[in-house]
Amino acid sequence: MPGDDPDRRRSARFAARIRVRFRSVDELVTAYTEDVSKGGLFVTAPRQLPKGSQVLLSLELPDGGPPAKLAAEVAYVVDPARAEAEGKAPGMGMRFTAEEVAWLAERIASFLADSVGSGEHERPEPIHALVVDDSSTWRAVVRGALAGLGHRVTEAEHGLDALGKAMRAPPDVVLTDVNMPVMDGWQLLRLLRARDSTARVPVVFMSTLASEQDRIRGYELGVDDYLAKPVAADELVARVTRVVMRNRWEGIGDAEEATSMSGDLRQVSIASLLAFSEAERRTGWISVQHRHRLAHIGLRGGVIVAAEIEDAPGPSSLLERILEILDWEDGRFTLRELDVVVEGESIGAQLALMEHARRKDEANRS
Repeated sequence: MPGDDPDRRRSARFAARIRVRFRSVDELVTAYTEDVSKGGLFVTAPRQLPKGSQVLLSLELPDGGPPAKLAAEVAYVVDPARAEAEGKAPGMGMRFTAEEVAWLAERIASFLADSVGSGEHERPEPIHALVVDDSSTWRAVVRGALAGLGHRVTEAEHGLDALGKAMRAPPDVVLTDVNMPVMDGWQLLRLLRARDSTARVPVVFMSTLASEQDRIRGYELGVDDYLAKPVAADELVARVTRVVMRNRWEGIGDAEEATSMSGDLRQVSIASLLAFSEAERRTGWISVQHRHRLAHIGLRGGVIVAAEIEDAPGPSSLLERILEILDWEDGRFTLRELDVVVEGESIGAQLALMEHARRKDEANRS
């Protein structure tokens, strides 16, 4: 396999060898579904190589095994000047061969399959998924993707049917449409969260909601992820596995976590999240995971009072740090309702959003 062929690696000539560390399963699966499965990966790096350069990437996966060594080609470059102008981190976009991507997918899939069934408090494979949709065609698509890998699938035609089945035998995950007869996805979600036996079951909405306000509403009520129809079978399996693993490892609904909501930045932008927090006068911390970067935003009564970007000196002022984080368009967020004891600068969310929009407008005109 590509990643296990040291002789081929020694014989190849590379302009650089770069190490990329995935610190969690969540980060790894996100990178796969967003970038790697499409044949590439963006790597932040202070030094850029010319386009077309051959690079050996050493990917440290959270499976405890040896690094996966993949040959890649520099497809595009974001140099420091461009990065500063666009508010991004400098780095390079890497392109893999189809052979490399296929090998990495096999290793990730094998690791996920082993991980889901491991752990002292975890149930063994297969995952039990409850699929809720009034379309028998779509239920068959989801059933085929999951059952084909040995997972157990229970079907329901609407929310009321699903609620009864979930109460009799709580599943590991519920995948539900939003608009259905008899009982829709919103009501099903509320009822699942209101019962002790199903309160911690992760719920995935299989629908494209029209607005970020709707998606924020879903995250606030306890939605764990969104899947837009149609979705490729491999992405569906990866996303479902990720949700189940996150639920088992982190404990959805744990009072000690004081988690208000968490979600995907492709579904809800940081700008919308800050505007929502200001309108609701939220107090707590927003943690944002963007590729290999992690940031924290502190809120007190909806006002931004802190912003930190880990492993980076970053801009000195609170506003500049917020503006940098606002440029992050993919990754995950978590909003925890906790006391925020920070003294010093503060800025209103709307003021920060207006300044961000102004700078983007200036950059587009230049």
